Amino acid sequence: EAVVSTQSTGKAGVMVQNFFMFMKFLAIGLLVILGAIYMGKGKTENIKSGFEGTNKDYAGWSDAVLSSLWAYNGWTSINVIASEVKNPKKNLPLALITTGVLVTFSYMIINLSYHALLSPEQLKNSTSIAVLAGETFFADYGDEWVFFGRYFFAASVALSTFGALLSMILAFSRLPHVGTMEHMLPSVLGLVSRESKTPVTSLMFLGFTSMCCVWPGNITDLIIYVGFLSWIFWGMCFAAVIVLRIKRPEMERPFQVPLVIPVIAILTSLYLILGSIYAAPLKSGIWVLASLIAVPVYYGYVDKERSCDRWSSALTQRLLAYFDAGTAA
Repeated sequence: EAVVSTQSTGKAGVMVQNFFMFMKFLAIGLLVILGAIYMGKGKTENIKSGFEGTNKDYAGWSDAVLSSLWAYNGWTSINVIASEVKNPKKNLPLALITTGVLVTFSYMIINLSYHALLSPEQLKNSTSIAVLAGETFFADYGDEWVFFGRYFFAASVALSTFGALLSMILAFSRLPHVGTMEHMLPSVLGLVSRESKTPVTSLMFLGFTSMCCVWPGNITDLIIYVGFLSWIFWGMCFAAVIVLRIKRPEMERPFQVPLVIPVIAILTSLYLILGSIYAAPLKSGIWVLASLIAVPVYYGYVDKERSCDRWSSALTQRLLAYFDAGTAA
């Protein structure tokens, strides 16, 4: 059973997520074993190179940090579905701490294995490091084993990506839905299927915006700059923890963190945001401007006349009938 179970996720969904998680850790475990065997044979030339040729432009490191932090983004998914977590006072910190430690440890040992199997140049130029690592190890055992290494790890990467996608869909489809509940977005985004209990129009909106983002085709830039924008908003969330702790000390808090944690998080956010602007001011500015498109939409809905309701109400009624759905509470 999952550490965190939600009211809207059935047993089948949990089984699917557990399957993808198992396959992901199976591939990680195998790669770690291959790296250990490789080093055991005395092939340590890649490890011995250490940090030679490291770029010492500390401000420019932010892009690399943003890319690697994507591996730790599961904590955002847990926070988004916190209202659906059973016994959040116990399970939320348990999930955050356990998965944080597990992902950090896994990330460290898998990178050690990659650095043992591959040279810095191969790591820099490869489009699929896991596949190349498998091919490199099995090269000494014949073409059949190279074939196995190539396709086993290619399938593992695909399954891992699909599993991560399922988790993100589960979590982030809640954001537009909750926005309608808080009267901050048009009601058309808050329709819930009576049969499946899923936020159907929120999922459609998420799918459409995702397609728009991947259309340019550069996934590396997408990860970096979506991470850049995310850390702007996360930084404001971290600051809100401190502000609310001072202004609303009486507020009920089922889960409370020491203030030193949001302070560290704010400093990290500032480094990542300012570093990205320093490294690529034009691209960073474009992404910030793109996000500002939401401002007129937001104020067009929350203003006193609710001008966006004029077009969204009719559409909402049509979709209610089409999807056999109900509106957000």
